[in-house]
Amino acid sequence: MQEVKNIDLFSKILYETGSIKVGKFLLASGKSSSIYIDMRKLLGNIDAFKMTANLLSLRVNEINKNEELDVIAGVATGGIPWASIVAYLNSMPMAYVRQPKGHGTDSKIEGADVSGKRVLVVDDVSTTGGSIINSINIVKTQKGIVNSSIVIVDRGEGAIENLKKVGVNLYYLFSLRDILNSLVYQKLIDVNIYNNIIFELYGG
Repeated sequence: MQEVKNIDLFSKILYETGSIKVGKFLLASGKSSSIYIDMRKLLGNIDAFKMTANLLSLRVNEINKNEELDVIAGVATGGIPWASIVAYLNSMPMAYVRQPKGHGTDSKIEGADVSGKRVLVVDDVSTTGGSIINSINIVKTQKGIVNSSIVIVDRGEGAIENLKKVGVNLYYLFSLRDILNSLVYQKLIDVNIYNNIIFELYGG
């Protein structure tokens, strides 16, 4: 669990950079939601990028001590910049998983070789975990070993449970519920909006 100062600072950064939005959105999982987190916005703010990258790198370093990781792999496209900076900060090889282009080598994994390697899969936000699981399956087809994955924000809508079903742990820096709690505590979002979102996501 993160210190209060980290969650409050991170939540405020999301708010100030326009990385968290209220409205009507269709998520990559196919679900509709009244709250959307766009982590790509953080890439354009150097202070936000540094803070998030450092927190993520520290957490990956903790995971690495237990699992002796070989490769950091990003999920295209949201996970690629975070996997890149974490791999750099932790002096580890980096790869990324994507849909084949249909030309060239038609590779599904670019960068480091994952065959026989212990791979940590990185994405920015998790909802149901579908994109992460797809990437894990691709890594496994290349004989990579995946026991864990990590995201910056978990929305708390089934990703942890779904990844557990395929034998993979999902780590995260912050939960969406904690971010929303922090935003309403700092009076950055209206309490009525907060209540509506919490009810929609978690039923209360």
